[in-house]
Amino acid sequence: MPLAIKTILPILLTTAFAVGLLFLLQFSGKLGFVISDNNYLTKQFNYQILLLPIIAISILTTYLLNKQNFKTYFSFGHISAVGQELKLFGIKQGDTWTKTGLSLCVVISLITAIFLYFQLKQTNPNWASLQSGIFWIVLFSLTNSFGEEMIFRLSIVSPLSGQLAPTTIFFISAVLFGIPHFAGMPNGIIGVTMAGILGFVLAKSMYETNGFFWAWTIHFLQDFLIIGALYLMNE
Repeated sequence: MPLAIKTILPILLTTAFAVGLLFLLQFSGKLGFVISDNNYLTKQFNYQILLLPIIAISILTTYLLNKQNFKTYFSFGHISAVGQELKLFGIKQGDTWTKTGLSLCVVISLITAIFLYFQLKQTNPNWASLQSGIFWIVLFSLTNSFGEEMIFRLSIVSPLSGQLAPTTIFFISAVLFGIPHFAGMPNGIIGVTMAGILGFVLAKSMYETNGFFWAWTIHFLQDFLIIGALYLMNE
């Protein structure tokens, strides 16, 4: 396969998957499954059901594009691998991803939590209702974060490693991940920017650790906070 096609095809496929996710959001309310009186949980359940085949197709195409790289990146990877400097996130040359990953879990989650707190403050949420919804919140956070890591990280990092410079790969993942979040939570330019920055650092983590452990873990925490907040807003 010519180099140009090897480079462009993963980007086109990921773009197609991203567009597919936006359509899923429109149709998720029409699938018909009802799991709760909370409309958000029911809509999210239907969305996650529809998401499964897209995740499967994304993983399959990523494998076919570069089988050797896929075997490297489709794993938890080297959790304590040494990363490259990234001053924007306070990552120093020689820092391990154990240190960096734990720090990012705390810092990024704190930023997300502060933003969501001010959103929730306007709705006077019933915090006690979390007890009845926590199972679904955790489950959807796990499945959604895993799926998006397969679609927006693995499908870019795996086939493009060795084809493009690492920073270029991270930037492509960031852009493709950021744009669909224009309709996310948070939405608009703020949502795109926050998701894009997150996408960049998660792609960096996958590339440098040869796996998705830190990308999935950090992403899961953000989804847990966001899905939990949206659940409360719809009580």
